[in-house]
Parts: sequence; C-alpha cells; structure tokens
Amino acid sequence: MPIRKRTKLFLLSALAVIVLFIVAWQFYKYYFVDRKIARVLSEKTKGLYILHYDHLVFDEVAGMLHVRDIDLRPDTAVYQQMVREKKEPHMLLQIHIDALDIARVKTPKGLLAKELEGGKVEVTGAQIRIMVQHFKKDSSVYNPTPDLKRQLLGRLLKISIDSVQFRDATILVSSLDSSEIYFRGNKVSLLLSHLFIDSTAPKDSANILFSRDLALDCKELELPSGNKKYTIGLDSLRFASTDNTLQVARVRIKPRLPEIAFAASFPMQKDRYDFLLKNVALRHIDRKALWHKAIRADSLVIGESAFRVYRDLSRPPDTTSKVGKYPQQQLMRLPFPLSIDKILFVHSFIEYKEKNGKSNSTGKLQFHDVRASIQHVTNRRADLQNDRRCIVDFHARFLDKTPVNARLILLLKDSKGRFTIEGDFGSLDARSLNPLTEPLGLARLERGQINHLKFAIRGTDSAGDGQVTMSYKDIRVSMLKKNKDHPGFDKKGLASLFANLVVKNSSKGANPATEEVHFQRILNKSMFNLIWKTLFTGIKKSVGMK
Repeated sequence: MPIRKRTKLFLLSALAVIVLFIVAWQFYKYYFVDRKIARVLSEKTKGLYILHYDHLVFDEVAGMLHVRDIDLRPDTAVYQQMVREKKEPHMLLQIHIDALDIARVKTPKGLLAKELEGGKVEVTGAQIRIMVQHFKKDSSVYNPTPDLKRQLLGRLLKISIDSVQFRDATILVSSLDSSEIYFRGNKVSLLLSHLFIDSTAPKDSANILFSRDLALDCKELELPSGNKKYTIGLDSLRFASTDNTLQVARVRIKPRLPEIAFAASFPMQKDRYDFLLKNVALRHIDRKALWHKAIRADSLVIGESAFRVYRDLSRPPDTTSKVGKYPQQQLMRLPFPLSIDKILFVHSFIEYKEKNGKSNSTGKLQFHDVRASIQHVTNRRADLQNDRRCIVDFHARFLDKTPVNARLILLLKDSKGRFTIEGDFGSLDARSLNPLTEPLGLARLERGQINHLKFAIRGTDSAGDGQVTMSYKDIRVSMLKKNKDHPGFDKKGLASLFANLVVKNSSKGANPATEEVHFQRILNKSMFNLIWKTLFTGIKKSVGMK
C-alpha cells in the first residue's frame, strides 16, 4: 500500500478514535461527575448529607455547570449516630434549589489540590432551612462560624468564589431539637462578594459569612409571637456591609384580635399593643459582635411611628407584681448584650386608650408630633462603668393642643429602679380635657384655662416624690353619672355644687404655690402609671382637693 494511502488511513483512524472518545466522554462525563459529586459530598460531610438533583449540564472546557431541582438533606441515621458519639454539629442545613449556575469553575485544581475556585455562582428559588441549637441562650461560648466553615469545607483546603448570588430565596431558622420556628424570611436576595474559606488561615473579623462584602434584601420577615396573640412582621429589610447599616421599610406588631375580643381572651386586664414603625435604620453595626448575639450600633433612627395601647379596666385587675420591671431594669435582663449610642424618633404618635368599667366608655390620652431621643441604651458592663444614665428627651403636642416637654433619666443597673423626670405643659383650654375626664373620671370641665404646668418627680420601685406647680384660672367642673337609657352622661347637681365649693377655681397670683407630692406605687402597675399618679396627686393638691 502506498505511503500516502497508509498515512491517510492512519489519520482517518485517529480521527475516528478521537471522535469516538469525544462522543463517549460526552456520554459518560455526566456519570463520572455524578459519581464524583456524590463521593466528594459524602467525604466532605462524613456521610451527614444526602444530595439529589434531576438535571445536570456540565461544560468542562468553559467551566460551566447548570443543575436543576437540587435537594440537600441530612441523613437522620448518620446524625443520630453522631449524637450518640457526642460529635453532632450545632447546626443542620436542609436545602432545595430550583436552579444552580456556576461560571468559570476550575475543576482540575479542585480535584488535584483539594481547592474549589470559581467565578460566579447564581442560586435561584432556594428554600433553606437552618436548624440550630441553643438559639436563645447566651452564645458567648458558641460561634456558629467554625461549624459552618467545617461543614462547607469538609476535606477541601480552600473555597474561593468571586461572587455568590441568591435570588428569591426562602430562609427558615428553627430549633434543631423541636419544631419551634425562630423566624422566616420570604423573597430573600443575597449577594456575597469575594467569598473565601481557607482551612489554614485565621478568621478574618472584617469578613461576614466568609465574604468581603455582603448585600441582603428581604421582602418580608416573619417573627412568631410567644403567646400567639400578635403577628410580628418586617417588610423590605436591607443590609449592606459597606456601611454596616440595616434598613427596614416597615415593622408591625399587630394584635390578632380587636380590642374587645382581645381583652376578653384573658382572665384579667392586659395591655393590647398595636405598634407601627416606618423607615427604620440601625446604623454602623458591629458585625463581629453579632456572632456572639450582641447588638452594638451607633444609632437607631425611626422615621415615622405610631404606638397604640388599649386596656379594659372593666376586666378583673391583674394582681401580679411589676416590681423590678421598669424599662431600665428589663434592659439589664436582656439575654444578649445591647449597646446603642442613640435612638431617635423623628415623627411619632402615642395613644393610650382606656375603658372605664363605671362609665362603660373609653378615653384617649394622645401625644401628637412626638420627637424623642434616647441616649446611652446599654446593658454592657464596660459601658456602665463610664455612665449609668439612660437619658430620654421628649417633645410633643398633648392632645394635639399644647406643647409638652420632658426629660426622663433612668439609672441603669440600680437595685431600686431609680429615675427622675422633669417637664412642663403649655397653656390649654380646660375643656380640651373632657374627652379624658368624662369617660375616665366622670367629670366635665365647663370652663377654665390652664396657663402652665411644671413638674419634677423622683421615682423608685416603691414610690414617687416631687414637686408640681400649676397656674390656672376660672375652673368650673360638673360631676357626671352614666345615663341608663341612652349613651352619654347626666350631671349630678349636688355633687357638682359641692365639687365647685371645694375646688379653688384659680391659682393665686402670677407665681402659684409649688405642691410637694408623694404617691405610694401600686405594685401591679407600671412606671408610667406611677409618674401619672404622682403628677395627678400634685394637680389635685393645686386645685384644693387634698
């Protein structure tokens, strides 16, 4: 056979072998990759996790990987064996992913050097359940980072990814020991930039979730309520590690029942809370402290807010003692360290609504256009060594009629719960108080003017003491009784006459007397009840009602 013919035949044969090899590789590579992934996963997690997926496309030349319908679940038998050997992890993952795309995967390096390097990872439609132990306990002894690092690395020495993008994920954090759900995030988007995990390198405190930068966007975050009486939700939550600021468009604590039904659902009186906060920003968060379940930040700013509280006094009273439950005392008992330099309420509304059993009607105490700041909100020991005062500055319009200003100083870590409050009210037509006095006190102010009210109160766990000064003129009052036949009130003639004989209708001169006041605390009532009762004692003394 001529040489040219033999050469041609050889080349054709070689080409045929190459084509057959390529076809065979395209046919068998998925089997090889499947076997390799399953084996690596088993080795990495010591058999703890089982992986299933429906479809895989792999281009080894371009370093592209596409996988659909991925399920990663813990093997309960392996986990129970780890429990018996006391080697169980503090955290388990259960993951379903609609689609996973990885670009620029350097597979040879990963196989030979036990390193995984890639360009961009995109995860779409993930449902992630994180089951943890001791979520609510003081975690200064447990940092989840080593556990997470160990589970992600397994027998690999290094993982390096340019970026990891989660889109429209659902994240559920629950107890590893029970079915209790801690929170649920819906439509979560997460971008991790420059993700790097190295088994030999020390932990970089500047990183967050092993990444140089993190951007988180959660459309809805649901938090369960312990007594099932409320729904707690956060809308449009965003966090950026570039400035370490957490922003929330809306926070809502909403009762599940209307006022009457809520009150009836308890055997005794309970406050019903309805809170709404908008445009919330927690700024300059200490990320390292978060791993120890500590919250440290420069400021918390609430753009708009509304706080509504309702109480039905026609229900049997709650006789449980509230001693030791002032706000500053509750702060000291938080199960985690908290330190925020300043909390600002830019524009708020406060309403306390109370139903009187005797009048069978309700009165509303309202503060409009509230502007307030709270400085030095902390329970950290190091902070308290420098300053033990938490200072609240409060400015508002009382009943939307007159300005009110107050400064409340709470003494932190004080065994007696000591505090001081000083403030003043501007001028007010006395008849403006009737929406309060009629349903709550069965009294109507027929005329009069309150020129000025000033107070200074010192409080403890057991009592309130201080001074109250009130300037007023031409006060006339009518005592009321509930009409039995129709809604409303009737005047009590004799009682009204007697009241106007007792009450001084005007304060004396331009400088009215300052009344010394004392009120023994009702032990099942709050700090704010003590402040109000002490102030009201001074008002009664100012008008001659001893």
